[in-house]
Amino acid sequence: MAEHKTTIRQKIKSIGPGLLFASAAIGTSHLVLSTRAGAHHGMVYFWIITIALLLKYPFYEFGPRYANATGFSLLRGYKQQGTWAVLVFMLVISISMFAVTGAIGAVSAGLLATMFGIKSISVPVLTGLILGASVLSLLFGGYSGLDSLIKIISAVLLVTVLTAFVAVLLKGQVTPVENFQPTPLFEGAGLGLLIGLLGWMPAGMEASTMNSIWNVEKTKSTGYHPTLKESLFDFKVGYIFSLVLALMFMTIGAFTVFGTGTVLDGNATQFSNKLLNIFTQNLGNWSYYIIAVAAFGTIYGTLITVLDAFPRCFVRGLRVLKYEECIKNEEQTAFLESSYKWAVVIVGLGGFALFYFSATSMLQLLKYVTIISFLMSPLIAFINLRAIQSADVPTSHRPSRLLIVLAYIGLVAWVAFAVYYLIDLF
Repeated sequence: MAEHKTTIRQKIKSIGPGLLFASAAIGTSHLVLSTRAGAHHGMVYFWIITIALLLKYPFYEFGPRYANATGFSLLRGYKQQGTWAVLVFMLVISISMFAVTGAIGAVSAGLLATMFGIKSISVPVLTGLILGASVLSLLFGGYSGLDSLIKIISAVLLVTVLTAFVAVLLKGQVTPVENFQPTPLFEGAGLGLLIGLLGWMPAGMEASTMNSIWNVEKTKSTGYHPTLKESLFDFKVGYIFSLVLALMFMTIGAFTVFGTGTVLDGNATQFSNKLLNIFTQNLGNWSYYIIAVAAFGTIYGTLITVLDAFPRCFVRGLRVLKYEECIKNEEQTAFLESSYKWAVVIVGLGGFALFYFSATSMLQLLKYVTIISFLMSPLIAFINLRAIQSADVPTSHRPSRLLIVLAYIGLVAWVAFAVYYLIDLF
């Protein structure tokens, strides 16, 4: 019995990176894209989301597996394949980090303005304040502060989204308007939404590398190196959490909007207003703050997480290009700490500037980023697969044959679908 209790305590102690992964994932891909998918196409997305997460699972799992086996992030595995692999990853990060930070910051501000009826502060100024506060919390709180904050946000999310989900199910699906015709799934706007959702469901493939970095940081922060089983338990908790919430948001969209002809679009404030108005019209005024808190928690959790993740990934990418990576090296540690702080400030400022000059086309910008993320996913997945099969990973930590087969199936499916999309586009 004592041994069992110790195992439970160790599992709880190891939880952290998986929730950070989930928080990075449970953002625009869930609140915006999953809700829109259900609202515009109905319950067909239940299977699309489930299959997508199944086929992408191995590539994300390789992150914590590699970190636990080697003590390093996946970036070391990329460098050993050649500088080109690190540069590909850096390119993906560079394309995403300002657009994602700016877009999510804008949605956070839009939701906050809508929730509390803030009219005296414009959305751009509110966006700047939110980004500024987030940057300061990371500069002074570090990984430990982020780890604690995300656990609180995750608990709030679970309660609020579950409450909204149950209320929607009890209310039942809305009655479709006469002669309702859903948007075609595999052409036009429907295909764009599908590609965007697949690209970021549960997150961009670069999140696998982020997760491996958080595992390394968790070990350094706590001084405790979890077993492989504990690391994978932590990851699976986060991955299942992101799947469940994606299906909940999709179902909420399908039950409250699908069939009414309503289109969920517009800038941050417009989208937020439409979403909250639809929920309160269908469920009653009592649901307003539950939905609002769930929506804001979803988006802000992602904002603070990616604002930490993008700088960590970028400066670690620079490190592996500059140094032969070592776990205990004072020069490299100093380089990471100082560069990370500068990078957090730069990403915060860059995200705000990008939003400020493209506020009216925020969702369109997000669409382009998610499409690029989707098209780049097979390449990141491929170098992840090579990294986990490298000589650095001992046999005891390598994935099972079944997981490798699933990875190849997922890789082939992703390449085939990317080719289909490019053919349709051109």
